[in-house]
Amino acid sequence: MIVDISKANESLRYLDHKYKDFHNAEINYRLTIKKIKFFSSYGDYARVKFEINKAKRFQFFFKVKKQDKLYLDLYSAVYESLGHDYDILVKKASEILNESSKSDTYLLLQCHLVLCNCYNEKGEFGKAFMHIEEAKKLAGKMSAAYRFQVANSAGQVYFFSNYIGKALQEFRFAKKLAQFNHWKYAEQYANASLGEIYLYTDQLDLAKPYFDTILKNEKATELRDLFQVYGCLEHYYELKKKQDSSYYFSIKRNEVDDLLENLRSENLVFELEKDFQTESNQYLLEEERSKNQQLRLILILILMSIVVIISISYLFIRQKSDSNRVLQLQKEEIDDKNKEISNSLAMKESLLKEIHHRVKNNLQVVSSILNLQSRNVRDPEALRILEEGKERIRAIALIHNQLHLNNDSAYVEMGNYLNKLISQMGESFSSYNKHIEVKVNVEKINLAIDYAVPVGLIMCELLSNSYKHAFSDRTEGVIEIELKNNPEKSLNYELLVKDDGVGYNGEIEFLEQSSTGVEIISAFIQQLDASYSYTNGEKGFGLFIQFGIDERHSKFN
Repeated sequence: MIVDISKANESLRYLDHKYKDFHNAEINYRLTIKKIKFFSSYGDYARVKFEINKAKRFQFFFKVKKQDKLYLDLYSAVYESLGHDYDILVKKASEILNESSKSDTYLLLQCHLVLCNCYNEKGEFGKAFMHIEEAKKLAGKMSAAYRFQVANSAGQVYFFSNYIGKALQEFRFAKKLAQFNHWKYAEQYANASLGEIYLYTDQLDLAKPYFDTILKNEKATELRDLFQVYGCLEHYYELKKKQDSSYYFSIKRNEVDDLLENLRSENLVFELEKDFQTESNQYLLEEERSKNQQLRLILILILMSIVVIISISYLFIRQKSDSNRVLQLQKEEIDDKNKEISNSLAMKESLLKEIHHRVKNNLQVVSSILNLQSRNVRDPEALRILEEGKERIRAIALIHNQLHLNNDSAYVEMGNYLNKLISQMGESFSSYNKHIEVKVNVEKINLAIDYAVPVGLIMCELLSNSYKHAFSDRTEGVIEIELKNNPEKSLNYELLVKDDGVGYNGEIEFLEQSSTGVEIISAFIQQLDASYSYTNGEKGFGLFIQFGIDERHSKFN
């Protein structure tokens, strides 16, 4: 268990230096597994992918023990899912849990924590509680560091399942462990978690002291924890109506985000260069050995053969050597071209992700500027227009954030995106004091950005309309959202947004209204070349949209 990322990084570099001259596949495999554990805990998924591929190469050179292979299988499954397909990850982690030796408490613990996280993300809290209890039993037999890890995982599960008291109890226990063992970085992480719980349960006066403690000891705080704290303080001052302070911490959070990205990129470049140098040295050594063997063979033939045989042998060897040289040159040329193509693709992918990251940051700055502008606006109508504009900007920024985090930066996974958009808008309309349940039924569909933006903004406007107008006569209601793919139809994608509110009672057709939100919906329906229909009555209002997308702009899993 890693409680101090800086010290863990130093330990890995020490081991790298100690074993750099050992060409032993088993030693390198075990060291690579340690690196995977470290970078997984730090969230550096580019390095995780790199180290997983190295470990798989090492497996060809020695017989890996079953238990050691299970470690690699678990980390590979976690990386390959990356929060997109929890059902597959649950199945794989369960298999590894059943196959693992009962004496390997560390692997058993990690399996239970992975399953706990999956069920927590799926909203199956009963199963998540079961696995966290199993993890607690295992951690009780292990060192304090693992009890700290389990306490933090338990706190997150209880927080997301709305057991706030139990969540606070777990994070306080984690903080006591960190204080007792003098884990400064771990203590700061626990402070950040406690402050975040109080903040998002509207106990602002209890949250602020934890954030102040962290800021007083920034040198003993990991960058990822500072990123979390700056984001919380941005939200805190926004709730306190102190826009200058909110904007300040928004900028600080973006600076830390850039530092984390740069640090991960620099570490990866260092590791790639080191790995390339090692392979180059091995290649030169093998080439030298091969040349020596050929020379000894030629000398033996000279001593044992007559002049004619020597001449014939020499000519044959010469011809073969020339052919090999030509083939080798051709092979090297092909390898160089393949390497150039691979590097070019990797650079373009990296640049595309960086562009999405920068666009997301710039949109967040625009949103912060709108917040500052709104404090000087007294006209309710102008203030409403600013707030609606901010929501639309945040919806687009969310798409670029998804593209930045995805393995494939060309497509947006709509289920994950829409869930985050709904959560984001739920926070924005929390001041309405209504209990609105949003039911989402979205197939696993990936859309290119040209289609994801119109669909996302249509969703944003329809949700906003339902929150504002559908439930004016009561304090609770239901909004249903469906996005499906029907490949048998020419308009193969179907989007439905409906609520069980008061319905639409206007004198003109809904999409013929002159409001900005309706005009946005109409414009994007035309852009999608879509057809539409209404459901309207006592059971509420709904808009059903059908549009077609070819295979180049979508992926259906």
